[in-house]
Amino acid sequence: MHPHRLQQLVASVPDNITSEQRARLLAHVQTSDGCRARAARVRHELSQALDGGDCGVDRALDLACELDTLDRVQERVDGWLGVLVDELTHVPRVVRYDDGVPA
Repeated sequence: MHPHRLQQLVASVPDNITSEQRARLLAHVQTSDGCRARAARVRHELSQALDGGDCGVDRALDLACELDTLDRVQERVDGWLGVLVDELTHVPRVVRYDDGVPA
């Protein structure tokens, strides 16, 4: 997830969440950002290898496989983060019946 989008998502979470919820949010954010940074490093290294670097074919293939995995993991981690933010920002609604008593 782009760092700006990540920042916007985190900013949408209310300040009054519990410390446990804050810890979960931070772990998700760090994992998402770490995955993005790692993919960028691998993408750069792979680009250098494909430009004729001395790393060899096996290393280039390993890097391509790692990048593919990181791209798929990034989508999954970002999805988990989105679900968590939805949980943390959801305001429960009280359902009332005609008698005025909450459900």
